[in-house]
Amino acid sequence: MNINKDILKKEILIELKNSSSLFLITPTMSVLIIVFPILIENRFAVDGDLFIISHLLFLIIFATLFAIRKPIILENLIKELNFGNYLRIEFFNSKSLAEFLIFLPQIFILNILFSAFTNSSVNVSIFYFILSIIFFALNASMINIIFQIFTSFNNRFVQFILIVPIYLALSFFIGPLWLGIGQEIANIYLLMYLGITIFIYAITNYYLERGR
Repeated sequence: MNINKDILKKEILIELKNSSSLFLITPTMSVLIIVFPILIENRFAVDGDLFIISHLLFLIIFATLFAIRKPIILENLIKELNFGNYLRIEFFNSKSLAEFLIFLPQIFILNILFSAFTNSSVNVSIFYFILSIIFFALNASMINIIFQIFTSFNNRFVQFILIVPIYLALSFFIGPLWLGIGQEIANIYLLMYLGITIFIYAITNYYLERGR
């Protein structure tokens, strides 16, 4: 896996700057859109599974807000990479890792805060919970970079419309795990998640290497 340390350091600093405001925006939006309507109806009468679904929607909202930003202009990117004698696959791997390293801790922190404030928990072991979050964060990071590099949508509303269905599809593998299923079926879901991760990386790697 080609990772350039210089690109990684630069992108980590950029990602820290880009996501610095999300800790205020995401909880506020989530309370207004998801948590507050549930609590106002009488929290103790709400089924526990509904809180898990809300928990999942909370994750999707944060991932979407994290992903929506100005697209990368491919022509300018190629010029910069050629100037530094870097490969496009090095940029993709380094930037994906940078987003993953910034995105993953925030997901864990916000999920813990959500569980604490709503006094709810997922119906799955810690091991499966961590694995599901890791797979989601890794796939979301790669898809985010793919959208930034290979699309030219400057309108953030258009980005939102296109990227939300993708995150919803990724969440379909998390929902059953968090709602509670048998260990064998859970292993199958995680294997499918692993397959999706490898497929996304392999297709992107092939495209970038071909264009080298």
